[in-house]
Amino acid sequence: MSVDWMLVLLLSLLLLTGVSIWRAHCNPENQINIVDLVLEHGRMSRIAVAFMLTLGVTTWLMVDLEVRGRMSEAYLMAYGGMWVGPLVAKVIFNRADPPVPNNMPKAAP
Repeated sequence: MSVDWMLVLLLSLLLLTGVSIWRAHCNPENQINIVDLVLEHGRMSRIAVAFMLTLGVTTWLMVDLEVRGRMSEAYLMAYGGMWVGPLVAKVIFNRADPPVPNNMPKAAP
């Protein structure tokens, strides 16, 4: 039985990152809250949960393809298009006004 050392390294880095984020989350002096990653306006967002899970799975597949030497430009372009395209579209087409701070008066139309 052989050990896949790249997989061991990847899992170790994932575990180290997870523990670091969890420690920051539990530290009362930090304002990091892991739950904020899946909340929208204080409520659980199905889209945010699906986005996070899909991001994790597709990133794992991309790393696996690279480690096994099967990565191609087409895979990389598809991955980039899936994750960068919607974010760019949101920035370009989002017509919502930015929130006004409480201590500043609203501008007259």
